[in-house]
Amino acid sequence: MNLRVVLTDDQLDAITEAVIERLKERTSARPEASPFMTVIEAAEYLRCSRQRVDDLLSARRLTRVKEGRRTLIARSEIDAYLKHQKQR
Repeated sequence: MNLRVVLTDDQLDAITEAVIERLKERTSARPEASPFMTVIEAAEYLRCSRQRVDDLLSARRLTRVKEGRRTLIARSEIDAYLKHQKQR
């Protein structure tokens, strides 16, 4: 069974506007990204191994922030490291 729906331009515009509004609501409801990443998140972000992130921390090319037992790295510092690497 085939069903064909014919819409006027005004109807199509109204549907489009409704979809846009729903998408805006969904994207604005997302929580903001944390300013910190775990070592695993940093490795995924850098597309490298966890060991590489540990090596960068040990070499003090990145700074660790301890939160209890967790090691966190500032997202801004990772971005600065990448920017510096790109300029080399």
